[in-house]
Amino acid sequence: MADGDGSADGADDSGPHVRSLLGAYALEALGPEEDRWVADHLAGCDRCGAAYREVADTRSLLALLDEDDLR
Repeated sequence: MADGDGSADGADDSGPHVRSLLGAYALEALGPEEDRWVADHLAGCDRCGAAYREVADTRSLLALLDEDDLR
């Protein structure tokens, strides 16, 4: 299991942060174990929760693009 961004996020009493997994989490691309781990962490970590809210709209924003926009 990933342990976040290491020194960029560090760890506190709640354990390692999950910033490196937030994009995959927002796109529902994690396996069940990592998905549960991230969800549990977000429930108790304001710092990671704030970072998640910044990327949470990724899926809907990507849906606005068409193939020509990706070139």
